[in-house]
Amino acid sequence: MNKKLLLLSLILAGGLFFSCSSDDSGNKPETPVTPVVKDPLPITITALSSEFLIIGQDLEIKGINFVNKDYPTVLLINDTEKITAKEVTDTKIVISVTDAIKAGINSIRIQINKTLSDRSNFFVIKKGWTKLNGLGSYDIMTSNVFDDSNSVFSFADNDIRDFSFWGFPAKLQGTSEGLKRVYIKQLGSYGAFKMLNDQSGVLTNTNEAFYSDSGFETNNSTSVTSSFSPAINGLNISYLDQNMSIVSTFRGAQIYTKDNGATIIKNEPPVWTARGNFYRASMTTLAKSTNGKFYQLGVINDFIKEGSNKHRNIVMESPTGYSDWTVIDTITKANLDLSYGYKFLNINKVFTIDNTNKALVASTDMLKTWSVVKTDVKSIFLRTETQWYIQSGDKIYVTKDAGATWELELELPAESVVNDISFSKSKIIVSGNKGLHYLKLE
Repeated sequence: MNKKLLLLSLILAGGLFFSCSSDDSGNKPETPVTPVVKDPLPITITALSSEFLIIGQDLEIKGINFVNKDYPTVLLINDTEKITAKEVTDTKIVISVTDAIKAGINSIRIQINKTLSDRSNFFVIKKGWTKLNGLGSYDIMTSNVFDDSNSVFSFADNDIRDFSFWGFPAKLQGTSEGLKRVYIKQLGSYGAFKMLNDQSGVLTNTNEAFYSDSGFETNNSTSVTSSFSPAINGLNISYLDQNMSIVSTFRGAQIYTKDNGATIIKNEPPVWTARGNFYRASMTTLAKSTNGKFYQLGVINDFIKEGSNKHRNIVMESPTGYSDWTVIDTITKANLDLSYGYKFLNINKVFTIDNTNKALVASTDMLKTWSVVKTDVKSIFLRTETQWYIQSGDKIYVTKDAGATWELELELPAESVVNDISFSKSKIIVSGNKGLHYLKLE
């Protein structure tokens, strides 16, 4: 029995030794693997999110082969400046447009090792005031800007003669070369133009109003008689918002639409504004007050009955702006020194310019009496009830506390004539004669 155990032990020990000896003899050193470095594929930029950018916005670059596992992706502005991306994938790169990128025309390229994409250009505009040159030296009457668009819509005079007028609508569109003029498909001469946004707007001439919700690629139109609007280019765009527009005439007539001219309501002029073929009344302003009501302001002079220079004020009130007008005043004497281009946001504070004394004046009693707000003023433009802009000399000043204090806003070229200052929530645009056109991004 002991012999059997001894034999078994010897066999097991030998097997174990053999096994260990076999394992040791099988160990061989591993062959090192050399990494395969892949050359970058051709880099292609297919699109930019926008060719026109404002400082603070993001630029998204789309394309292919933006990433290589062996080499970093380098972004080059104007071929030399390296910038850091917010996001990089093989088909998309996002960068922030900061003050480090110059205003004006810029290019971007993507580089991986020695492989470079083609250049893609974009234009950067900085915060603050910028001179616009897209309309050359035309007299620019009005402009509109919007927070959700880089476009500028303007109405300008194509006739350089002092006593002639050929009004045309124009659009400046953001491109990789700046704000460039693109043509609006409306040939002819016009009297007024206003856009609510990039697509919806109103355009008028002497006897017709045009309404569009497609940037005037298409439009609806309505015409009027000479008794409805006797003046050349006398259809004024008095009110425009998301719900309706009102076009008015100096005779106190209105064209109302709530669906871009698909349906129209016309309110004929009051009979008392004329005596036979003589038009004795002139409505110069129609606007909505903060109390929700609409007001027409103007003057009346019955030359046949009363002789010349017997002008009286006109104040009319309506809940709709195109119907149910109530005459509030045709009795009080009008001040012949004043411009009748009245401006107001609240009917309890109406502004105009005293042309004789070159002063800004205000009325708190619906044109009956006037008080001087500021001297040496050529024109006024209201942004809010407390924030007003004026032209004084060749400067624009602003008050943000209803005239208590004034700050210099913009210096203008010598002998500038400002026709309009218009506002969005974050933009201001100045329009004037001889190509005067300034945009402020706040």
